[in-house]
Amino acid sequence: MSRLKRLLRAGLTLPRTAWVDLRYNQLGQRWPAPPHTLNLLVNDICNSRCQMCYIWQQKRDDEISPAGLAQTLQDPLFRRLRYIGVSGGEPTLRRDLPDLFRVITEKRPQLRGTGIITNAIRTTDVIERVGQAADICQAAGLPFSLMVSLDGVGDVHDLVRGRPGNFASAMQVIDHFRTRPGIELLFGCTITKDNVWHVDELLDFARQQGLYGRFRVAEFINRLYNEQATTAIRSFSAEEAYHLALFFARLAHTYETNPIYQNTYHSIRGMLLGHKRATKCPYQSHAVVMDCRGQLLYCSPKSPILASTLDQSAERIYLDNIPIRQNILRHHCDDCIHDYHAPPTTRQVWQSARRTSWRLRLRPRPGLLYSQLTPTTHPAHRPVQSALIIGWYGTETAGDKAILGEIIHRLHHEGCRQITVASLNPYLTQWTLRELGYPDVAVIDTYSPALLHAAAHAGATIMGGGPLMDIPDLGHILAAFARARRAGHQTRIAGCGIGPLHSPTSIRAVQRILALSSTIALRDSASVQWAQQATGRDDIINSGDWAVGFVQRWQASRPGASPSPPAPPAPQPTLNCYLREWSAEYKGHLSDAQFTALKAEFEAQLGRWIQALCAEHRLRPRLLAMHHFTIGGDDRDFNRRLARHALAGLDPIVEMRPYSAQDILQSMTEGQLCLAMRFHAVLFAHTLGVPFYAIDYTQGGKIHAFLSDHHQTHRLITPTDLAAGQRVAS
Repeated sequence: MSRLKRLLRAGLTLPRTAWVDLRYNQLGQRWPAPPHTLNLLVNDICNSRCQMCYIWQQKRDDEISPAGLAQTLQDPLFRRLRYIGVSGGEPTLRRDLPDLFRVITEKRPQLRGTGIITNAIRTTDVIERVGQAADICQAAGLPFSLMVSLDGVGDVHDLVRGRPGNFASAMQVIDHFRTRPGIELLFGCTITKDNVWHVDELLDFARQQGLYGRFRVAEFINRLYNEQATTAIRSFSAEEAYHLALFFARLAHTYETNPIYQNTYHSIRGMLLGHKRATKCPYQSHAVVMDCRGQLLYCSPKSPILASTLDQSAERIYLDNIPIRQNILRHHCDDCIHDYHAPPTTRQVWQSARRTSWRLRLRPRPGLLYSQLTPTTHPAHRPVQSALIIGWYGTETAGDKAILGEIIHRLHHEGCRQITVASLNPYLTQWTLRELGYPDVAVIDTYSPALLHAAAHAGATIMGGGPLMDIPDLGHILAAFARARRAGHQTRIAGCGIGPLHSPTSIRAVQRILALSSTIALRDSASVQWAQQATGRDDIINSGDWAVGFVQRWQASRPGASPSPPAPPAPQPTLNCYLREWSAEYKGHLSDAQFTALKAEFEAQLGRWIQALCAEHRLRPRLLAMHHFTIGGDDRDFNRRLARHALAGLDPIVEMRPYSAQDILQSMTEGQLCLAMRFHAVLFAHTLGVPFYAIDYTQGGKIHAFLSDHHQTHRLITPTDLAAGQRVAS
């Protein structure tokens, strides 16, 4: 029902977004309207030394007086103002800051809000002047917000801001105002080259502190005099940009609740990966900037100074220079990553609605679940010229990447050159294919007409690894297999597992998928047994997990490869941990409260076990992530938490880089001992022949099945046993 509601809501929204598009573009440029928002820069000096801004190099110059501001705001241009944001420079350096806010409150009743941004360096002055400004606004009934700049935790923030001790002063200001009623408090983080790997840590900190904030990528902005700051601004490596794209996806999915700001984060994610700006900007039609000299600009990043409102009519300045704004829109807006927020465009709403409609269409529908189409014969496995790979790609772990790499390798070996991968999040799979060395493999959106079109035309449609389990999205696999079989093409299951399965709908969907499969290769004997009982077929094989072939090929390609590669010399040998969150889907019969308590004890005992292993073998813990995407659980989140709460005394290494499957394999050969919790971490370690212990978070599921098939269950422990204080025998 939630998807249907989103679809209906999108249909109701389309007329409104069409009006927004006209307002921002054709109508807004041809018939410009008075601005609703004013960005008021009250000074052009700063006591910070930020990497991404050079205002601090400026000397104090003319600053508009409260009387001058009052006179300017009387201009007809500002008759429809709804919000005035005060910034600088550093606005709290002005002693008359409260007087400026007193002038702002005179714009009531049409003004609906105001706010200020501060670096919070001079704690006493900031608290005094911001507090006075807030008092004035509250007395006038004008909502007031305070944003404190916070670019990292501790030394990271101080490095970006160029002022030792700034983090402590910022937190002092935040702590002072967080309990004061009537003030909306938030922080603002600007991301540069030096804090790119620390943004997750800041988000963790904000959640712990109960703080809300917004994140932006540093941009070249004319009013910040930062054209020379090329090493700090938008100079990210491809890996850093991808890491940030994952971070902004995480913000949109798990942190930000306002749809407009979520829309901004999606746009920033796309721009980091090379796309054009997807959102509009209020400065394209109904916002304007005025600097401390009373001069008008259309926007901060790219607008020239137009003229002074102290010398001539602000309205005439604004209206007479519209061609300049049109030129900015044509030549600069598509590449501007600055976090200006606007409602979604018609195109965005339509794309979202269309994707929602395809999610609904590709659910496990009764027509497919109970179709009489049950093939009695199946096309033989023969080489094909084209193939469609489907599954859970677009949320892939390192293990999924290895499976995908092996499938593509085998398809190439049989002569197939036209390969397409269907992805739940295409940008993620495009990065995976780049890591694997297959950048030319096509990627399509799973929830689009392209899926069924590809299934109807590809020589083989392949369910590429991963489990057939209790997931509503099983419907797209069933629909693709049905379309491929109607077209007379092969349908293959390549090394999948089966389960856990509880829902009757999911069980029926898996049965139908198996019935429609030309060939079925499953990864373990338990899955084979279930499939044989469910279908009565005797042609189902246990192929093992196809990631094994990827690992073996990687191992064979290494110079001097051996079954157990020796670890290279290191300053201190490491205990390499490939852990994950123990999620509630594996709680079994436990209540939520019981599982929460058991999970807490498991994590505490896990920390103690790691400490004991490090002490016994003189190792340093190194925490690596098999999964880096917020959907499915980003392992780096768990690793940071474990390091903070259970391993602080061991100086743990927490790897934040988004590791490829090859990187993970390489790391396993470097550690003296591996502690594996992700299923494919267990598979990788076993196949490489490195020493390892395994934690079976499924408590008798796929990890136990894999190690049972290979007679390695002596390496295994469950979270429940670990929580009870048990250990794997050395």
